[in-house]
Amino acid sequence: MKNTLIGLFALSTLGLMTVPALADQANVQTSGQVNTQVGDRNNSTQRTNQSNATSQRGSGENIGSAQDSFQDSYQEGDRNNSSQNTNQRNSARSGRR
Repeated sequence: MKNTLIGLFALSTLGLMTVPALADQANVQTSGQVNTQVGDRNNSTQRTNQSNATSQRGSGENIGSAQDSFQDSYQEGDRNNSSQNTNQRNSARSGRR
């Protein structure tokens, strides 16, 4: 009985070691902008453009995408102007082999 259990454990361990790992792909885009205006009549423009295009062929491949944008503006004074704009775009395409 002991020999049978040891043999089963050995085969199960060997079987787990030979399983190929599936490759995953991840695309991470991060943008951070901080603006400080002290005084009068200051102008500031902050713009973030993030674009991601992924293509997947076949099966078994996992593709993930994350986009993050942080914009901060501090203004002290008179007649200051601040403009902030963020554009984020993702496109994914699946194809057959």
